[in-house]
Amino acid sequence: MKAVHRRTSGARARSRAGERAQLRIDALAAGGAGIGRLAGEVVFVPATAPGDLVEVELDRSARPARGRLIRVVEPSADRVAPPCRFADACGGCDWMHVRVEAQQAAHEQIVRQAIARATSLAEAELPPIRVHPAPLPLGYRSRARLFARAERGEVRVGYRAPRTHAVVAVDRCLVLGDAIATLAGELPSLLRGAEGEGDILLSHGASSRPVVEILWRGQLPPAVWQLLDERTARGVWAGARVTLDGAREAASFGDPRPTILGADGSPLLLPPGGFGQPSEEGAAVLARRAAELAHLDSTRPPHLVELFAGSGTLSVLLARGGPRSAEAAEAAAPGASGLASFTAVELSPEAVACLRQNLAARGLAGKVIEADADQYPIPARTDVVVLDPPRAGAPGAARAIAASGARVVVYVSCDPATLARDLGVILRGGFEITDIEAVELFPQTSHIESIVRLSRARRSAR
Repeated sequence: MKAVHRRTSGARARSRAGERAQLRIDALAAGGAGIGRLAGEVVFVPATAPGDLVEVELDRSARPARGRLIRVVEPSADRVAPPCRFADACGGCDWMHVRVEAQQAAHEQIVRQAIARATSLAEAELPPIRVHPAPLPLGYRSRARLFARAERGEVRVGYRAPRTHAVVAVDRCLVLGDAIATLAGELPSLLRGAEGEGDILLSHGASSRPVVEILWRGQLPPAVWQLLDERTARGVWAGARVTLDGAREAASFGDPRPTILGADGSPLLLPPGGFGQPSEEGAAVLARRAAELAHLDSTRPPHLVELFAGSGTLSVLLARGGPRSAEAAEAAAPGASGLASFTAVELSPEAVACLRQNLAARGLAGKVIEADADQYPIPARTDVVVLDPPRAGAPGAARAIAASGARVVVYVSCDPATLARDLGVILRGGFEITDIEAVELFPQTSHIESIVRLSRARRSAR
């Protein structure tokens, strides 16, 4: 009877606490959990792979229902043994137990379904999604955020455990590149005697040496400052910066600015603690594809506006304008541009300073505006808009684009849900989706970077 499965009260949910069941995992969801069904009811089960038959403990008070994995009854062909010994406890790589090809297929499906739901388009109406695999499934990260917590004079450094604030200590992380991989094991001794907790950002600096950014909530003993000074003075680290909670200014040692290899093959400067993609190789693929998709076949040079420009990861190619491929970009003369104008908008003053420096170092012309890109009015003459907003998306920019006269939009996103929401707004402005691409910037995880190109729909003849 249907009434048996209906849950209309907290009492009913509590009465079934601890209920166990077996179910088959059909797919992976945004956020990382596997999706199964029990008597037609959707159940999210973390740490599972598509095709797994699993036994779970059900939590029907959640919506959708959640299942805590008890055991894998029948592993699927897409389940693999994680190469990292911390994988079960650490929340950093939530898909390390899933075959890489299955990760890519799941990312593609997540992006497709999110766009279809938010735009009311059938999945069959969307263009095929082009997936760019990661060059390296491990050792790919040149940037990372660790967490640290002092406990009885010792400091634990690592990642958050899944769905908690507990710190899982790691002495080496397999997805970090060689230049920063050992730092997780070195930092506990460096921070010995500290009180409190904090975030630690690792990245590459000058000459690919490490840069360490410490955001600390508590007290650091004098020995920590001495060790930071000593490491940077000897050139072991390119730089370090410490920001204590409540302090007016950060303390810097050496040169704490991260430096990555830009998509054009030249160094790209970032502000301390500033945004940068986790992988230099992946960031280059993303920038090249964004520039190629932004190209506009036209009898006149176009006017291009870039929103949420950051320090110029995309700008250093977009400002050149004309090249449609990496080979053509490399062949172009320094400073050459096929644009009528290039305008980059970014809110962070530190990122703006780096953006201007990165453009100037390449002899590239452009107008850099320090402003909120989500509130920036699109100039009437704009032909192309490129935007790469944070995870929250760009609802204001989406409305401005829909009302603008732009002919092409290239939207780069790290969150399929907010991407799809904003696309629904832009499409109402008379655009159509021509290209969807997924770039595997975060292998071993449920995170995915997407690029969507839209163009003004041609009006049908009456």
